[in-house]
Amino acid sequence: MEQQNRVDGIDFWRGCVLCMILIDHMPGNAFENLTPRNFGFSDAAEAFVFLSGLSIALAYGRRFSIGQRLQILRGLARRELKLYGAHIGLSLAALTIFFAGAAWAGKPGLLEVHGRDLFVDNPGLAMLGLVSLGHQLGYFNILPLYMILIACAPALLWLAAIDGRLMLCGSALVYALTRIFGWSLPSWPAPGVWFFDPFAWQLLFAIGIAFGLNRRDGVPPHSRPLIAVAGLILAASAVAVTQGFGMARETWESLRGALDIDKSQLGLVRLVHFLALAYLIHGLRLSDRLRNLRLYRPLALLGRHSLWVFALLSLCSAIWQVLVAAVSRTIAFDLVFLSASLTIIYLATRLIDANGARGSRSAGVGAMAPAPSAPPL
Repeated sequence: MEQQNRVDGIDFWRGCVLCMILIDHMPGNAFENLTPRNFGFSDAAEAFVFLSGLSIALAYGRRFSIGQRLQILRGLARRELKLYGAHIGLSLAALTIFFAGAAWAGKPGLLEVHGRDLFVDNPGLAMLGLVSLGHQLGYFNILPLYMILIACAPALLWLAAIDGRLMLCGSALVYALTRIFGWSLPSWPAPGVWFFDPFAWQLLFAIGIAFGLNRRDGVPPHSRPLIAVAGLILAASAVAVTQGFGMARETWESLRGALDIDKSQLGLVRLVHFLALAYLIHGLRLSDRLRNLRLYRPLALLGRHSLWVFALLSLCSAIWQVLVAAVSRTIAFDLVFLSASLTIIYLATRLIDANGARGSRSAGVGAMAPAPSAPPL
């Protein structure tokens, strides 16, 4: 039961993160001001990457340490292909939505932003950029980051098998050199670099792996003083981001330039804020405290099928961007669209889960417990 609760807890938070991604990927909606990114420096992206590392550790860490490395490499390679196919399919589906929406609404401006203009100006070259991962659409650029992190996972697990501190030190060194020298992967054919710098974001992925490897053998201990420090960091971050809850706007503007909050290269302030948030959730055992909520199981279900959920929410966000370019928005419109999107995603996820359960029973494994922690995507 402890193992099952552990899996459900990870899936629950993953489901929460996916819902936040949906809201944040609907720019301008009335509810985006309520997501955690408005009360702290980090957002759903940090949670997404951290939970990915945590899940990789729980799924593969023990098997890697006992020598099943070839099987793990094959499994990760299959996952890479699945993610690559999902990324290409999602990008093409989004382009179809935007091109059709631009024609329907008479809004050519929909094709001039977030990297879509290249598919108008030079579609052949744009397709080459898409399939090479060199060209990524806005709001559809986190899966390429995850693919790079999955590719790094064997090296990180190998270092962790020697000593977890060695893995973290090596990862921190790569992060430091990245921030000093500005390393990143180049975009192509358009100039620039990837929005999510994998050389920087791998540090949070490695921290997730380290936490997962410790969690694998039981719940890691927590410190009350550290919980207090984490709470103070979160409180100070909320005051800063909300500009003193609207009472210190000039102070915030002068402070913003001094803080390392760059999202592309995982600014240190963002990293510290997220780690404080994660530690507070762990230290206060919020997963256990929230387990009796009626929304707990539905959110855990979304988290358990996160690739499907991510695909659906991404398409919903594309439809949203087309609609708001064509109609006048109201709070009621925002509420109806968001509610309809979440309902469709949840019902689709239930159907996927039911079909998966039937497939397991027909294969004679219906009584088996879920995997200790399947990777999130």
